[in-house]
Amino acid sequence: MLIRRIKCVRNLGIRYNSSHYVTTPIFYVNAAPHIGHLYSAVIADAHCRYQRLRNPEKTVRLCTGTDEHGTKIQQAATLHGIPVAKYCDDISERYREVFRSASIQPDDFIRTTEERHKRAVAHFWRTLHSRGHIYSAAYSGWYCVSDETFLTDSQLRLDESTETRFSLESGHPVEWTEETNYMFRLSQFQDDVRHWVKQEARIRPAKFEKILLDTLSEPLPDVSVSRPSNRVHWAIPVPDDDSQTVYVWLDALVNYLSSVGYPNKEVSSRPFCLSVRPFFSEKSIFVVLKL
Repeated sequence: MLIRRIKCVRNLGIRYNSSHYVTTPIFYVNAAPHIGHLYSAVIADAHCRYQRLRNPEKTVRLCTGTDEHGTKIQQAATLHGIPVAKYCDDISERYREVFRSASIQPDDFIRTTEERHKRAVAHFWRTLHSRGHIYSAAYSGWYCVSDETFLTDSQLRLDESTETRFSLESGHPVEWTEETNYMFRLSQFQDDVRHWVKQEARIRPAKFEKILLDTLSEPLPDVSVSRPSNRVHWAIPVPDDDSQTVYVWLDALVNYLSSVGYPNKEVSSRPFCLSVRPFFSEKSIFVVLKL
């Protein structure tokens, strides 16, 4: 699936197709790279090469990298008996080696443990908070440790023989969790997100647009965007609150901004009029909500 974001900057006198920003998923370092990771990176690299051949005057940028925070990273490092930072260094370098072996040539390989990314996440968090989009609240729900996410009842199946609930998507068990988190007011953006999806063929192939719109036809709940630091310590601290860390999904999605220099306005305001992201359908809702 491709997701297409358009920012036409007519007032700057820039042609609609003057630039092209292509991103892959950033790859989670809880395990070594495999053929699926290489597959999506090859697609993105091939797309960039095609754009450069077709339009030599166009600025084309390819970004990839590794997603390095969260509970699963803590657990994987412990399993291998090495410090978490060293574990992340090793796995991230293996991704670089795989991409080099396939002649994939990104313009940027970003790691979410880099200082430039941490600064971007802190600035992004403060921006959301200052605009009233984030609030602190007691939160309870079914939490999947393996997937690092809360799930609704409709996303679960119950094994009646053991009274254990499992994620319908991943099959991993969940546990009831009650804690204080920061919440993002996603419910306020339902109409905006639906409008965005329906504009200008954002989602390709078109069949996935219908899937997303069906998902968005149900009320969107506010979502938890932090975790207690005593439970998830390998993460970026919430600005001005050491008791919480930034939820890995929010942290990771900011990489598409930090890769172009955010929050440095001189760099991040550079007009990339078209951005394209290849990804698999099960992650689509998260990517759409970020964009």
